This record gives sequence, C-alpha cells and structure tokens, in this order.
Amino acid sequence: MWVIPVFALLLMVSANYSSAAKGVPCGQKQLTFLAYIYKGNAALEAEWPWHAAVFRKQSNGGEDYICGGSVISENFVLTAAHCTVSFRMSLSADNFLVKLGLHNKSYPSEHSRTHEVVEVIRHDSFNINNLRNDIALLRTEEDITFSDYIQPICLWPVEKSELNSILSSRGTVAGWGVGDEYKLVDILQQATLSVVDYATCLKSKPEHFSKLLSDDKSNFCAGNQNMTNVCDGDSGGGMYFKIDNAWYIRGIVSAGARSETGRRCDPQQFVTFTDIPYYLRWISQHQENVKKRNLLNLGSCGLDSYNITIPESKKSVFLQYPWTAMLEFKMESSPSIQTICNGALIHPRFVITAGHCVDSSIRKLKLKSVRLGEFNLKTNPDSGKSFSGETVSTTTQSIDVEKVFKHPQFNSPRYDNNVALLKLKHPADATRSNVKPICLPTLEDYNEIYTISGWRRVGRQSHILKRDTALLEDHEKCRSIYGKINISLSSDGNQICGTYYHENVHDCFHFMSGAPLQYVKNADRKNQYFLKGLFSFGFPKCQLNYTDVFININRYAQWIASIVMDEEA
Repeated sequence: MWVIPVFALLLMVSANYSSAAKGVPCGQKQLTFLAYIYKGNAALEAEWPWHAAVFRKQSNGGEDYICGGSVISENFVLTAAHCTVSFRMSLSADNFLVKLGLHNKSYPSEHSRTHEVVEVIRHDSFNINNLRNDIALLRTEEDITFSDYIQPICLWPVEKSELNSILSSRGTVAGWGVGDEYKLVDILQQATLSVVDYATCLKSKPEHFSKLLSDDKSNFCAGNQNMTNVCDGDSGGGMYFKIDNAWYIRGIVSAGARSETGRRCDPQQFVTFTDIPYYLRWISQHQENVKKRNLLNLGSCGLDSYNITIPESKKSVFLQYPWTAMLEFKMESSPSIQTICNGALIHPRFVITAGHCVDSSIRKLKLKSVRLGEFNLKTNPDSGKSFSGETVSTTTQSIDVEKVFKHPQFNSPRYDNNVALLKLKHPADATRSNVKPICLPTLEDYNEIYTISGWRRVGRQSHILKRDTALLEDHEKCRSIYGKINISLSSDGNQICGTYYHENVHDCFHFMSGAPLQYVKNADRKNQYFLKGLFSFGFPKCQLNYTDVFININRYAQWIASIVMDEEA
C-alpha cells in the first residue's frame, strides 16, 4: 500500500452516527479480531468492515480493481472523484462494481457481497488537473445489508472542523494498493500514518504540494516519511480514527508524489487526503436528494436514447435536443416575425432564457411567442433520421407567451442575474419527438465536457440547429479576461465560462443568447440531459478557443421552482 498521484476525499454529518439505516450504529467492528500499503501489515478479516473495493468492468466481461472506498450508509460508498474518471472522461455508473466484506480481493469469501452502481456523484468543483475537491459518492442499486463483515463508518462529526484537532495524531489507512513488490496485493493491508500541518507538507516538496494543497484547507497531508505509506491503488480509501468507542473517517486518499525513477509512488513523501468535514453538507445534500434528481419532477425529461459511451459528436443533431427553443418577436410597425434569441423548454408550460432577451429597455421589439421543435429555419416541415434510422417529418409549434418573469435582480450588478422564465399560454405538445423538456438538476454534478445547442447569429448554415463542445474555463482566469474590457463578472458562481473547440475557423460565430448548455447524466440505468447553463454573452473578438459567459442555471433553482409551483398550483 503506497501512493502515486493517488487521490482521496470524504463525507458528511454529525454527532456519533453515519447516515446508515436507522438503528444501525456506525464505526463499530463486530468481530474482536486483531485483525495496506507499502511496508504495512496484513489486516485480519472484518478488521475494517467499512472498507470497500471499487472495480471497473471490462468490455470482455472481466473486471479490474481500481480504488478503495468507504461504506457510509445503506446506499452510498465514498471514494475519490479521480477514481471515476478515465482520460478526462467521466465514466458512467454501469462501469463500476463495489465489493464489500472483501479481504482477499482475488478470492471473495462467503461473507463478501457485490453491488452494482446506479449513480456516480462527483463533486461539481472537482478539478482533474490538481485534484482539488477529489470526492465522489457511488450509489448502489440494492440496499447494502450490514453484517459482522460489512458495516458503515461514521462521518467526522464537525463540519469544516480545524485540522488542529488531529495534528500530530495517527490515523489508519487500509487498501489493496501497490505493496513491497511493486504490484497490487491480494490481502487487505493496513498502516498508521501521522497527520502533518500545511506548512510542513508544503516545505517537504514545494513544487508538488503547492499545486495539490487547497487554499481553503479542504485537504490535508499525512505520512511518516519512511517506507510505510499508501501507493497506487489505495486512492479512494479512507483514513480512520477511533474516537471514544467508534471509528470515524476523516480523509480520503487523494494524491501522492512519484518516485525519482517515475515508476510508482514515493513512499517517503507525504500524501494528500480530502478532508471530510469540509464536505459534510455536500454529502448530506446529495443523500437527501437521491430520489429527486430533477428539480421539477419530470420523470421523462431529457431522455437520451444513445449509449452513454457514444461521444456527443457522433450523435445526430436532428431530434437530439428537442428542448432548444426559439423566441419570436414582433416590431410594433411590422407584422413580420423576428427570431433573435434561444431558450430551453424546462416544463410543458415554461421556457427559460436570458434576461436581456426580454428586457424591453434594450430594443423596440415585443416578445410574442416561443417556437418549439424547430431545426431548419428555412423549411417546415423538417425531415431527418430518427434514432431508429427511419426518416421522419416534423413540424414546429409556436405558442404565445402568457407571462414573463425576469429575475428580480436582473442586471444588478451589471451583467449579472441575466435570466428569465416565460410561461406559455398553453402546454407544449410533448408527445411529439421534436418537443421535449430538458431536466433541471437539484444539485450540481461534475462534468468535464458540455454541449451547447442552438442557432448561431451569423455564419454559414446559421439557419440550421448546431451544437458545439464546451469545456469549462477557470473562473478567475475568465474574470481577468473580461476585466480587461471593463466587464466585471460575478464572483459568487452565478456565471460560468466555457471555451469552445471549433474544427473550422468559419464556425467561429456566437450562438444566440439563451442557447442551452447541457450534459448527460447516467443514473438508475437511464441517460438524461440536464441543463447546466444558458449562453449569456461572448468575447467580442471571436477567435478559436475564445471564452463565452453562461448563466449558471443551478444557482437559480429555488427561484425557478417557486415560480413554476406557484403558477401551476
């Protein structure tokens, strides 16, 4: 058991309990045995009954051990977020298995149990580049049954508690990571490591830990600076401490340093751990919302028929984003319709768009209606291939707008809170294949790649619905870029920035305001699109890899839900 860029994190709650089943105490070893880790020692069976093994399924039907984890409740195993990502791609839930009550990982006993995973929840601020916020939850398909060999660990009892409470103390780590012979071990190993302060850790290897250590103290260091340590394969496992008569998890194995030869981890260096108390609220929120992933309770929203492994660029654009809406305006002196903004259908009666699109002080245009089911602005009906391969013909729906709800703090401060809801005069006909609502998330989840869909303002084929890939940009870097042209972006998360990849410079034209930014979430064996943001405005000099600003929809979840509930009551 050692550690190379290993990774770690942890989770939630209070007092002397976990979120396990009612009446089940946490952090209790049911068998009183004496019972790894590099230069550690073998644990006895049931010595660490909350320690889990995370396996990844292979295309040939096999499975590979990849990381450790910790059981915290009947439905959740805590692990490191980086364990759920491969080559910067977020892996779906059906890629994973969790094995519990395991001692010899190659030869499970009659006491061990295997659970399918139906949802992976990564911290929305997880950063694959520096492993900040390296924490994730794995939700099991079936409830975990506790036994002498399978038990939940207690979560550290105080949210964002000071590290001083465990400085100079020693916690226990367990795992099947790389051992003395530089290969993964079969028998679960254990070792005790000393927690060290921020300054000591940083001074030990400044060029390494200056990147990994978080300024907000959401991770910490531990190690003995000898040949006893965690190593490759121990990522995701916990650091456990005994308080009074119960065991608690304080950290998740996250990242270590490579040896000078670059082969594996360097067991003489410190290792970073995700600090659980910092994430208690995040853990609690996701566990409480496990049965309500969609804000507006639309069970069939955003359904994606493609396999989760299919890249977005390989999917058809026709019928793939049936929530993408076009706003229709009229000038007072002309009967003609002008389409100048996009939006997203989030409910049969509601479309969400950018606030400035409906701000009457900006232009002498009056919003009349919303067009749904559009694809080619020059043809009606549209024709194309469905998911099943058959040719289908679709027509649009134009529905008048009954009410406009502009955010009460719109443009205050300037450019901020740029969001509005449109209530339609009657429900959209969502039985059509080209008109469906997209899901709204109750809580944000991590994604590396997002997709924007809509119509471009100008450019070749701007009359046809297009999509593009967007990578989220570091917000502080984005704020600095826009600050140079005297545009001050929000610092509280209301706005997010995205950088596009264009295959051709001729495609470098902005989408219309209100174009939806979305991602696919795999949970409960369904793939569904969720709305991440809406295009707000872009850098005036349109160049390859330019950065656009989006409205962060999740920040307005409560406002959206309250309006929809009040209007539908």
